[in-house]
Amino acid sequence: MADGAKPEWWLRNERERERMDLPSYEPSRFEDGTYVHETVSELEANHGCTIRFIGVNVRYPDSWEVRVDGERAFTVERSRDENGNTKYHLDAAAFRSRVEDAVT
Repeated sequence: MADGAKPEWWLRNERERERMDLPSYEPSRFEDGTYVHETVSELEANHGCTIRFIGVNVRYPDSWEVRVDGERAFTVERSRDENGNTKYHLDAAAFRSRVEDAVT
């Protein structure tokens, strides 16, 4: 993602991480590298719904629930990379399909 496309909070985060010599931040991604927030925003806009990833009383690496308009739609496995960034273990197309099944 080009710097011009990054929101201000992301740029501040990068500066702070560099200052403290911390690893770089990447937003949550799907297996195919697609950023979760981009896919979720698109689906929410297209279907007029709210999508949330919820971990209730879970321990790492337990699966999280994906809720659509507050209702459990499905679960998704996740892990963290060497820098602590979250990766969900399905690709963006599969996520879209599961959400679309939940809203229809």
